[in-house]
Amino acid sequence: MAYCTRAEVVERLRLSAPAAGSQLESSIDDAIVAATAQIDNATGRTFTQVDDVAKVFGPRSYEMMRVPDLISVTALRFDDDDDGTFELTIPATDYELDQMVQRDSFPFDTLLLLNRHFPTGRRKRTVQITGSWGFAAIPAPINQACSLLASQLAQRPGAALFGVQSMGEMGGTHIGAVKPDPKLIGPYTRPAVA
Repeated sequence: MAYCTRAEVVERLRLSAPAAGSQLESSIDDAIVAATAQIDNATGRTFTQVDDVAKVFGPRSYEMMRVPDLISVTALRFDDDDDGTFELTIPATDYELDQMVQRDSFPFDTLLLLNRHFPTGRRKRTVQITGSWGFAAIPAPINQACSLLASQLAQRPGAALFGVQSMGEMGGTHIGAVKPDPKLIGPYTRPAVA
């Protein structure tokens, strides 16, 4: 799912709506897809919601585990006998979701156990979480970053070989890389792990 609409990019470019099936419409759509992918790569996360997906984890402590962008839990299961199957379902009263740094509109990033411990054994991945992952809604700064980047990408000449476009008698003009605005995406960028 794209983080902005064609209409938002057209408005940013101050154009009238392109004709259906036109080259301009296709270029804008391609730019939106590329901008969304660049934002995902630059931030290390996805800003759409994916439901009913099971992910497995290896906890590093007895009672707390970091998780990636968790909206809600459908089922929490443990491999409590180290056999590779997640047979023990944990009731919702035995855990809670939290954020390491409290931020509005951000998903949870921490699962805390109450009155129990994560299983330990030979296997590294002993916890399975089925739930909704990502962001419940695309944050406004991500939407803005996407429409801005897509409008810049849509205006780029397609034949700029090696980042240089010929300008006739003026010689060559360098066309620099187009990247997401760091001020807009910065608060949403995952810290790099060494």
